Amino acid sequence: MHIGIYGTGQLARMMAEAGQSLGITFSFVKTPGDDSESIKGLGNVVTYSGHESAKAIFDALGSPQIVTVEKEDVDLRLLSNLKNYCRVAPDPQAVSITQNRLEEKTFINNQGIPTVPFAEASSPDDVLASIKNLGLPVVIKSLEQGYDGKNQWTIKTEEDIDKFVCQFPSQPLIVEKWVAFEAEVSMIAARSLNGHVAFYPLTENKHQNGILLTSKVPTLQFEKAFEEKAKSYLDKLLTELNYVGVLAMECFIVDGELLVNELAPRVHNSGHWTQAGTSCSQFENHLRAIMGIVLGDTELKTSTAMLNLLGKQVAERDIKLPNAQLHWYDKACKPARKVGHINIQHSEYSELERNLNDLEKQIYQ
Repeated sequence: MHIGIYGTGQLARMMAEAGQSLGITFSFVKTPGDDSESIKGLGNVVTYSGHESAKAIFDALGSPQIVTVEKEDVDLRLLSNLKNYCRVAPDPQAVSITQNRLEEKTFINNQGIPTVPFAEASSPDDVLASIKNLGLPVVIKSLEQGYDGKNQWTIKTEEDIDKFVCQFPSQPLIVEKWVAFEAEVSMIAARSLNGHVAFYPLTENKHQNGILLTSKVPTLQFEKAFEEKAKSYLDKLLTELNYVGVLAMECFIVDGELLVNELAPRVHNSGHWTQAGTSCSQFENHLRAIMGIVLGDTELKTSTAMLNLLGKQVAERDIKLPNAQLHWYDKACKPARKVGHINIQHSEYSELERNLNDLEKQIYQ
């Protein structure tokens, strides 16, 4: 089996590494300016400048049986046209919905699933009207190209409003009610060609400046109350999209309610812990799902956590904890850039939390 991956970052790298035991070969699509160091030596890299035909890209990739994605920021026209030559999973329509925050939240609400209150804004007057309706504080986001805290503005005061209106970006926006959440959680599932779904456990996450810093499982405080609800939400979304592959769902817990915040049509940062905590990682199960073979075991083996390395260079010898695994992405180390992660485990959840806190202090002191 030969699979083409649209994207050349660390998620593509970890998918390719997981696919080696399944006998899969890979090739990759990059766009000008993309960093491809992470996937060096893992397969042929094809540059797509926006002008090449889908047939030319398909041929350059080595005629893959399947093309998949490692990011949302893809050319949907190319992805759709590739369907004339091979299977594309997830379907470009699912990717399209997640590219646009307004479409995404509207789609989620249309399935009867709650999100934070939101409104569309295309002008300063729209922003003012939305804030009057929603009340302060709010978070204003671009509809597209917003991830890891980018293209987002938190508005708390009248002074913030005046400043934002004076510097209004000339693009469509979404205004979201800011909520004081009790926790940020996520759930990841893989849905196969035959409709079979395998859910990973609910994961508790912590962000720093809009970028994921830590994930840990199990979510002892929230598991009983929200695990089944999260599964029902995610299953409904997967079914409605006729989705194939891994889908991630990020949520807030607010006043005892689970609110869906974002979807990601790909393997996800908050699922990196699955490399250590389950028999079959999210990366392997994504490949299994899009190939239509039996999905692997997603049951949690023992308490597991993940620490992102954001612009921090770490070597194996620097990690003093037992049962710790360093995953380095071979990317140049720049401030706030995801350059690696560390997975840790412990049979006792309280000890796992203590080890995670100690590791975070060690790396980010």
